[in-house]
Amino acid sequence: MSFNNIKTKLRQDRGFTIVELLIVIVVIGILAAITIVSFNGVTARANTASAQSAAESAVKKIEAYNAEKASYPATFGVLQLTANSGTSYYLTGVTFATSAYAAQPGTPQTVMLYSCTTSGMIVKYWKYDGTPAVQSMNTGDTSGTCTTLVTT
Repeated sequence: MSFNNIKTKLRQDRGFTIVELLIVIVVIGILAAITIVSFNGVTARANTASAQSAAESAVKKIEAYNAEKASYPATFGVLQLTANSGTSYYLTGVTFATSAYAAQPGTPQTVMLYSCTTSGMIVKYWKYDGTPAVQSMNTGDTSGTCTTLVTT
């Protein structure tokens, strides 16, 4: 092998061309875009599950209150009073909205309570996945008018 052959071989193995680098950058960008889109979907599903869990907790505590007091709570404050922390209906980790949702609430644990003219309540929560919408869970008889927002 001559000295000229070695110099030619070294010149050929110098590095990547600009085209090769651009292709790698484009591929990395495409993979990053796919990852971001799938992450947003996972986050939306997690927020919906969290909101649904908060609503289920509220329904269970409302039913526990009804079982102990033989009526539904007049305000959502009685479910979160520290004086009631030893009761079966004491509720933590859930925030109650004091007005109807105009947009997605800041935290998925936010729910709305509506009292019905019959003997029941509706608990509403925000659905984050797909097309955002308000979902509801009922307790008791909700066949009457259920427009009154239960406040403290």
